[in-house]
Amino acid sequence: MLSANDVKLYSSLKQKKFRDKYGKFLIEGFHLIEECLSSSFNLECIITRKGTDLHGHIQTNKRGIKTEVIPVKSFEKITDTETSQGIVGVVSKPEAADDGEYGKTIIALDRVNDPGNLGTIIRSAHWFGVTTIFLSPHSADIYNSKVIRASQGALFHVRLFENVNLSEKAGTLNSKGYGINIFTPDEGISLSNITDEALHKRSLLIFGSESQGVSGELITKNYNRIKIEGNSSADSLNLAVSCGIALYEFTNKRRL
Repeated sequence: MLSANDVKLYSSLKQKKFRDKYGKFLIEGFHLIEECLSSSFNLECIITRKGTDLHGHIQTNKRGIKTEVIPVKSFEKITDTETSQGIVGVVSKPEAADDGEYGKTIIALDRVNDPGNLGTIIRSAHWFGVTTIFLSPHSADIYNSKVIRASQGALFHVRLFENVNLSEKAGTLNSKGYGINIFTPDEGISLSNITDEALHKRSLLIFGSESQGVSGELITKNYNRIKIEGNSSADSLNLAVSCGIALYEFTNKRRL
C-alpha cells in the first residue's frame, strides 16, 4: 500500500527537477502502459484509481509488476490529465548507451522546446523506422508529460540523446560518411530536387525550432541546406509536419 510520502514523491515527478533527482517519470493511460510493457524500459509499478477496471486492458502479471490501488483524492495528486483513465505508471529513466550505431537516417533537433512538436517528431520517427534522435541543450524535456502523450508511446522505441553538441556530432558523423542536411524555411535546394544519391546516403537531418531555426554555428558549416516548398502564401510550416515530410523522402524513397 502506498504511503502519503509515496504519493508525495510520485506527485513530484510532474516537475522536471524531481524527475532528474529520482530518475523516474510518469506515464498515464492504458495505451502508454502497454507501449512501455512492450519495450525495454523498466516499469516500476502501476498505480490505479480505486474502481478502475484493468481486465482486458493489460496483463501485468506476465512481468510481475506491482500494482497499487489508491483512493480518488490521492490519485488526483498524481495524475496530470483532466480526464484520466485511472491508471498511471512509474518508469525508471534509462541510461542512453551511445554505441555509435544509429541507423541510416538520424534526426537532430536544435533547441526544439515545444513539447507537442517534440512528441510528434518522436512519433513520426518511430513510424518511419528512425531509431535515433539527438537533442541540443535548451530542448524540451523528453519526459515532459506533453511530450510523452504526443509521442503516443514511440518514446519507448526510439533512442533519445539529450544535451548533445550538434556541431561536434554533425562533424563526427560527416567524417563517417553521413550526409548532413539542415532544413531551413527559405534557403537552399528544394526537397523535391534532392538527388537520388543524397537520398540513398546515410543521413543526418537537422531541424531547428520554429522561433529560432538552426543555430548559426551549424548554418555556417558547408552542409546541405534544404527547404520544403509550399503552394500558397502561408508564411510557415509546422516543424513536426516538416520533419514528417522529410522523413518520408529520406526513408521511403530510399526503398524505391
